[in-house]
Amino acid sequence: MIINEQGVVLERRPVGEYDRLATVFTEGLGKIPLRFVGVSRPAGKLKALAEPAVWGEYRLHLSPRTDLAKCVGGRIVASFPELRGDLPRLTAALYCCEMLDRLTAERDPSPEKFRLVCAALAALEHSPSRWLTLSFGLRLLEKAGFGLRGRPPASCAGVWEALHETPPAELAALPFDRSAAADARRVLESHVEAQIGRRLKTAEFRESLRAAAKPEGAPA
Repeated sequence: MIINEQGVVLERRPVGEYDRLATVFTEGLGKIPLRFVGVSRPAGKLKALAEPAVWGEYRLHLSPRTDLAKCVGGRIVASFPELRGDLPRLTAALYCCEMLDRLTAERDPSPEKFRLVCAALAALEHSPSRWLTLSFGLRLLEKAGFGLRGRPPASCAGVWEALHETPPAELAALPFDRSAAADARRVLESHVEAQIGRRLKTAEFRESLRAAAKPEGAPA
């Protein structure tokens, strides 16, 4: 069966010499493994559709004999070139994708989660906010049934509801509080890690970037 589905690539890895296997969160099917055949060849036509944090419309071949779908065509809806040229924004995008991947079972459709990740990536492209990944994570936890809305850290009481309710594109207007954001991130990530059983790779990478940028002798 051949169908068309919009989706966002959450991660990908090479398979064999020329293929890629991507995890794609689709609007109608939820999270699926998707094989891109031959895309790593010099003339591979679908390579851009297999990149993380790309929003595309995918032409899928589905077989009743396997859970693995195959991409046989498609088009890019948004590749978000501005965030790809900025390492902190790209790291934030991959952080959102990793959380969605780790907190979502395969073949569990959620149009709300799909709209949330698309809105977050678009906001990182056009109106980035330092609150954005926190807001995304809190709203994702709520949609996954592990919400923290009723457990705000004391320092975050003034922004906690806004982080759960403000659309991603409007978060740039929310005044940033470094101390509150740090407390909120500790709560968010400890809760996520309790659910998935390990640290987020993108959180570790973000911390390594901050450590590398810190002047020698500066306090931790």
